[in-house]
Amino acid sequence: MGVCGSSPAVPNPVGKTARPSSVLGRETPDVNDLFEFHEELGRGQFGTTFLVTEKATGRKCACKAISKRQLSNAEDIEEVRNEVRILHHLAGHEHVVELVGAYEGSKHVYIVMELLSGGELFDRIVEKGKYSEKDASETVRTIVETVQYCHELSVMHRDLKPENFVLKNKDKNSPVCAIDFGLSTFFRENQVFMDLVGSPYYVAPEVLRRRYSNESDVWSCGIILYILLSGVPPFWAQTEQGIFDAILQGALDLESDPWPKISAEAKELISGMLQADPKKRLTAAQVLKHPWVADPNVAPKTKLDNVVFKRFKNFAGISKFKRMGLMAMARTMTADEVAGLRELFKSFDTDNSGTISIDELRQGLKLKSAGPAMEELRTLMKTIDVDGSGELDYEEFIAATLAQSRQASDAAVRRAFDYFDTDGDGSITVQEFEQAFKKMSDVERANLGDIGELIASADTDGDGCIDFNEFMAMMKADK
Repeated sequence: MGVCGSSPAVPNPVGKTARPSSVLGRETPDVNDLFEFHEELGRGQFGTTFLVTEKATGRKCACKAISKRQLSNAEDIEEVRNEVRILHHLAGHEHVVELVGAYEGSKHVYIVMELLSGGELFDRIVEKGKYSEKDASETVRTIVETVQYCHELSVMHRDLKPENFVLKNKDKNSPVCAIDFGLSTFFRENQVFMDLVGSPYYVAPEVLRRRYSNESDVWSCGIILYILLSGVPPFWAQTEQGIFDAILQGALDLESDPWPKISAEAKELISGMLQADPKKRLTAAQVLKHPWVADPNVAPKTKLDNVVFKRFKNFAGISKFKRMGLMAMARTMTADEVAGLRELFKSFDTDNSGTISIDELRQGLKLKSAGPAMEELRTLMKTIDVDGSGELDYEEFIAATLAQSRQASDAAVRRAFDYFDTDGDGSITVQEFEQAFKKMSDVERANLGDIGELIASADTDGDGCIDFNEFMAMMKADK
């Protein structure tokens, strides 16, 4: 089905104004004000993907136009909302497709993403017939690094397969990018899922038994590795039910051709990834440390490599002005933008108190109760705990764990600027900063220091106030 008639550009009939959403649950600008539509790139179950140009920058993007008529029930609508939330949450990773924006018109929802022009990983596999072990090792390392990143941010993909990994460009050494997070979900440790989702060849046995968690993603990665090396899936049959029966029986063939020619290390890794018992299966982190996958040029990953920990360290190292800006950003981000961080906060806040203690943080990051890592965490906690309460509240946690890409988002920076610019004249004065300070505790004000010094640190033209360009420059700075 095309998108509302013959023209790919679909102006909202009411004109240029934003309208209330029925799917995204918020007002959005008219997509045609921001993007010019070109040719169709492909069609899916719910709509059509178009090549578009971002008018402000000239950047080429892909826009998935989802027909609202096709979203027949609450589950379909939730799937679209969920994909938007999760793409916001995973933003900033080189191997996750970038969400440019989500918009809604009278008949369609538009999800605009970076343009991936290199085709499916699956096509590359078919072209080669099979990969060399070196090719397969590098590809699986990228896939599992992406999965580990998702898991550290409490996201389970649930539909990992070669078709959902796309090459960024046509180059022979093009990076691989994960797409299609429509079936993905947020998860917490020890949470059990029961809904049957995924694709037949790649689904884990515990998913078929309807008792599973994020270990099922590693199984799917193991299936991909098996196909990369042999050209065929390990469990197959003529019917879907036959495939499921074969998965549940779990007879893994690592003996017949081409397996005698494949290294023992590769076969050992596949056996660990396709372990039927999810509790005995290798984790994403263990796969990355396996000698067959580990990059010899990179030091072994330690627990301090956790995404949340790295973001804490980044927050601790930035200027006081930017720290204040991120606190404002945390207060002004949309529900979609912070949905994932809210779930992450809940996963750390195990006693549901509304704050995260140092011990809850330690347990969530899986750190030992003593040692250099714990000492570093205590030091970071003092910086992140802006109000000095001894625990992290929701806004402190959000501010400290915002991805770099979210920190640099023009829309998010603009909202943070407007939070301070109370009279809307396009500049932040000392008086307006003082108003923002009044909303803070005594400890917060003491931690951030003198208002005059904060203004001076960002006031590059020396006029005594901060315009939007100066604010943007400070927020996009590394420190």
